[in-house]
Amino acid sequence: MNKLPRVIEEKQALQRQETMNKVLRAINDLTNEGANIRIKDLIEYTGLSRSTFAKQHVRDILIDKGIVESKKERSKIKTNKPTRISNLMKKSEDREAYIKKLETENAEYKNECELLRGRLFLLMQRLENIEK
Repeated sequence: MNKLPRVIEEKQALQRQETMNKVLRAINDLTNEGANIRIKDLIEYTGLSRSTFAKQHVRDILIDKGIVESKKERSKIKTNKPTRISNLMKKSEDREAYIKKLETENAEYKNECELLRGRLFLLMQRLENIEK
């Protein structure tokens, strides 16, 4: 694999350090203001892009300061969530309940339609009787 020239590596390290300093300064300033710190706030405050906050050196700072969770912590939370099969079963139960609700509404509308047809028939007969 090709190794980057030392000058480029130094430049990248300097940029990385500047980014880390910006993020740390923003976190300190927002903490001093008593604000609830979110990545959205840090983006606005620092002017850095959203993708910058996904880079490992910045992510480590965010995890260290307790702003975001580490992937390990997130995976622990995910394992406690219902499985995909149970989600699908729940969705199918929801669909069945929704279908039954629609069938009930449809039956009610059919009944109402029959009543209106009957009224229309009676009104048409009255109209014929009046015209005679």
